[in-house]
Amino acid sequence: MAASKTTKKRKRKPAAKQQPVGNRFQTEILILVMFAACLILMISAFGMGGIVGNAISAVCFGIMGLCAYIFPILLFAGVTFLIVNNTNRLAYKKVLAGVVFFVFLCGFLQLITEGYTPSTTFSDYYSLSSEYRTGGGVFGGAVCISTASAFGVVGGTVIIVLVLLVSLIIITQRSFFGFMNKILDFFTDAAREGREAYLEGQPDREKQKELRRKIRAEKRAEKIRRLEEELEEEELALTEKDPENISKKQKKKTRRSQKERQAAVKANREGEFNLPSFLDEQKAVLPADTDLTEEDPGLDEKPEEHAQPLEFQIHRSQSQPTREESEEPDFEREMQEAEEEDAYAGYEDVDIPEMQQILPSKTETAVKASRETGKAAVPAEIKEDPQPEAEQKASHQPSRNPKSSQTEIEHGIRNIQHEISQGEAPEKKPYQYPPLKLLKRGDGRSQGDSDAHLRKTAQKLQETLHNFGVNVTVTNVSCGPTVTRYELQPEMGVKVSKIVGLSDDIKLNLATPDIRIEAPIPGKAAVGIEVPNKENSPVMLRDLLQSEEFKNAKSKLSFAAGKDIAGKPVVADIAKMPHLLIAGATGSGKSVCINTLIISILYKATPDEVRLIMIDPKVVELSVYNGIPHLFIPVVTDPKKAAGALNWAVSEMTSRYNAFAEYGVRNLGEYNKKVANMRVPEGEKAPEKMPQIVIIVDELADLMMVAPGEVEDAICRLAQLARAAGIHLIIATQRPSVNVITGLIKANMPSRIAFSVSSGVDSRTILDMNGAEKLLGKGDMLFYPQGYQKPARLQGAFVSDEEVSAVVEYVSDKNQGAVYDTSIEKQVNTAGVPGGAGGGDRDVYFTEAGKFIIEKEKASIGMLQRMFKIGFNRAARIMDQLCDAGVVGPEEGTKPRKVLMSAEEFENYLEENGG
Repeated sequence: MAASKTTKKRKRKPAAKQQPVGNRFQTEILILVMFAACLILMISAFGMGGIVGNAISAVCFGIMGLCAYIFPILLFAGVTFLIVNNTNRLAYKKVLAGVVFFVFLCGFLQLITEGYTPSTTFSDYYSLSSEYRTGGGVFGGAVCISTASAFGVVGGTVIIVLVLLVSLIIITQRSFFGFMNKILDFFTDAAREGREAYLEGQPDREKQKELRRKIRAEKRAEKIRRLEEELEEEELALTEKDPENISKKQKKKTRRSQKERQAAVKANREGEFNLPSFLDEQKAVLPADTDLTEEDPGLDEKPEEHAQPLEFQIHRSQSQPTREESEEPDFEREMQEAEEEDAYAGYEDVDIPEMQQILPSKTETAVKASRETGKAAVPAEIKEDPQPEAEQKASHQPSRNPKSSQTEIEHGIRNIQHEISQGEAPEKKPYQYPPLKLLKRGDGRSQGDSDAHLRKTAQKLQETLHNFGVNVTVTNVSCGPTVTRYELQPEMGVKVSKIVGLSDDIKLNLATPDIRIEAPIPGKAAVGIEVPNKENSPVMLRDLLQSEEFKNAKSKLSFAAGKDIAGKPVVADIAKMPHLLIAGATGSGKSVCINTLIISILYKATPDEVRLIMIDPKVVELSVYNGIPHLFIPVVTDPKKAAGALNWAVSEMTSRYNAFAEYGVRNLGEYNKKVANMRVPEGEKAPEKMPQIVIIVDELADLMMVAPGEVEDAICRLAQLARAAGIHLIIATQRPSVNVITGLIKANMPSRIAFSVSSGVDSRTILDMNGAEKLLGKGDMLFYPQGYQKPARLQGAFVSDEEVSAVVEYVSDKNQGAVYDTSIEKQVNTAGVPGGAGGGDRDVYFTEAGKFIIEKEKASIGMLQRMFKIGFNRAARIMDQLCDAGVVGPEEGTKPRKVLMSAEEFENYLEENGG
């Protein structure tokens, strides 16, 4: 019996264990496989699945659109749910409802993202969703076609939402109305609890309001008490000065003030908040930290029955300025009269000369200004020099004592002698500005394309984009001299990248050589498409110089850049740039831009205000300006001397900064202002004002080929430091490659102008972005000064060679001839490249290097490099020259050279050899 039971148990146990173990392994394997597959789908949806993953992702997006992002999660959840509940019929119903929910969700996303178009086919839905990853794919298109085509878009949306809700009810097995009731109960309970909490805290809030009222009343009483004490002290001080001569008017004012103070105190005790008239009149007497007109934050929390303070507050904001203007000046005038009567009570009346009665003193002017502004206004003359103030005080004495002291007489004689000496000095001939008639006027009849052509182009542009499924509206058209910008406002859901990607198709349909898309326009919710005009209107320099923008420009370095896309003149300031890089291919308008810049300066500034240094390796571009009084030196055409001119600018910058440090100023403007207001002792020469200096380099590429190290170092130093010294660089090149416009130069030249270039690489070299390769040439530019977020497209002004010659001839003939600085010219001529010497001539640093080495008793090339900030080759040449002169010995391997001369012997050598 026992044996039979044991046998039955052994037979049942293996059968019961084998079946669940096999199913469990199959289930786990299937779940793992599904998890891996869903994970690959998820990775592919985000573009990280490689070639195969991207293909799978494209298919998924084409079939189900945006739902492809959540499809892997839903697939894994559904399959796992079926595996676990494979014997439950309700599970299959829920999964089926989930499939319906997913399909109609694709249709819902298609409607809200891309909309429904009757002519769209399934292949269109697939390609749109697969390429742009939007919409609902083929599933969504099928739902839209089946619902929206029969019931319309609104009816189809209602049907889709209804199916989604029913599917959710089947999946969750929860009542929809029960869910809504729960939400409603939640908000109802929250509102009830909030109201109960509010009612419970009402007594505490009332106590806090009452406490704040008491504190405000105490503060007002304290302010009035302080004011009374101050007035009593003032009255006491006036009484101590002269108790018998207090004016009746002041006593009457004091009595009236006392009555008003009593009324104000009474009103405050009764809880009224009206501002007393006494406080209005005495507002000027209050201390700086007292403010009776400020709003108290507690006023907004008063009970509703006290509405008068709010009305009064509004009424005060409208009427208070009138009251201040009508009453306060009268009170101040009466106080002033009383003080003057008290101050001059002990003096006898004396007749004052007529001129002194008419002209107010500086002190009176300062008092009036302080009353008007509410601050202690002090005249600029008194701030800058205390001596005139003392002289002004002394000038009041003759009103009561006509006799002058001997010191005043001698001082007057010195002033008259100084004026006579100034009158005898030869007057400098004023600068004769060239007339505008030397320039050609623009043709006012030429307005570019006609309105009908612009409307036709706008309509064609809108239709072209609509044909590609991009719905836009043309909101504005700006017709410039050579380019017209069409501003497009895309509909909701249209990506800007879709418009940019259709640039070639737009060019094809508009039959235009090239277009430029600005997406978006800075500061506007629109996309700009710039299309070249069929008929161009030239921009003449005379029209820009006659514009109000140029006339109202205060800077002496203002120049007319051109006209923008809307046809408005653009005037730029070199001083704010502060350095400018101009680049463009041959014939793009680069040289004309430089000519307009120079001509603008000739029309705007005198030679005492702006001086120019021009470097023209091409010889023929800037040589026409030789002879104008603005030039420091003749136009430098030798590339070997250009480095010397730049090095002179560096030394001039250094000397200017030393002068700034000596006079305690920070920039050129402050220095010139201080020099103009400076009083120079007799016998000393007054320091002269420093002009602003503009260095113009027409072709940087040639200089970088001849002397790359010297030129780059000088340009970088000037670009980094020369702004405050009033020295500005304008560098132009027709080869914007990285070996010409190096990283250091570009980093220190914040303002750029890009003309038409041959490739996008050159455009990125200039502007750090594409765009210049699509310009039309002939003055079409991208203007990118410091402070602009994006480059602005301008049409540069045109000035012909005949106009330039006429202006230069007029300026040279009508003004003092060009006076070149011989010291600068000598330094430039002897500087050379890069060692600063030509042939057997000594370097410009030869003498200084010899003295420095003798002083340090050590000779090394590295030491010369650090001391004079020069390159290795130049330092080595200087060392060789010193060796040939016998100052130092020959090389001894790695050891430093021996110093063979003393300081006296070196001086004798320099005298004998013309050093």
